[in-house]
Amino acid sequence: MAGVGGSCRLTTLFAQYVQQTRAQNSFSSNFSKRMLLLKVEDNLRKSTFQIPLHQSDCHAFGMPREGQHVHGGVIATVVEDATTMHICANDARSRKAVTTDLNLSFLGVGKVGRTLQIDTNILKIGGVLGVAEAYVKDVSTGKLIAVGRHTMMFIGEDNSATEYAHSLNSVFDV
Repeated sequence: MAGVGGSCRLTTLFAQYVQQTRAQNSFSSNFSKRMLLLKVEDNLRKSTFQIPLHQSDCHAFGMPREGQHVHGGVIATVVEDATTMHICANDARSRKAVTTDLNLSFLGVGKVGRTLQIDTNILKIGGVLGVAEAYVKDVSTGKLIAVGRHTMMFIGEDNSATEYAHSLNSVFDV
């Protein structure tokens, strides 16, 4: 699963993400099978994830002779998943959260067969909103592929972020 040992809130949420996406066969299950949480630093303010890119991540219009380029939606999903876990792990009240804003700027292309590294940083955790940024780079070249910022609004009861869904049919109830 992950390269991080021990138990902090982010490793707990990551383990839940892996288990729940697979149990529900959710949209993110394709990515949770491959994503790794490598490290958590600076008192939970920084984290690093990695994901290898597969053929199934390709943009439909990429030409094989040009190298298979990864669809931007794959990068957006991985950024959203990583920053969601990171923001929720930093909420002192451990609440669930919903996205209010997600923006990405693509500076390069991800290619099949390579691994992406997603470095996330918490910018602010408040009583209502949490904000994180992400830098996505190609591990083999070190080139920056995308940068993003994710804002989330905290919802739900205290300690609800780490509660595993009691019913897989009502996962989206908040």
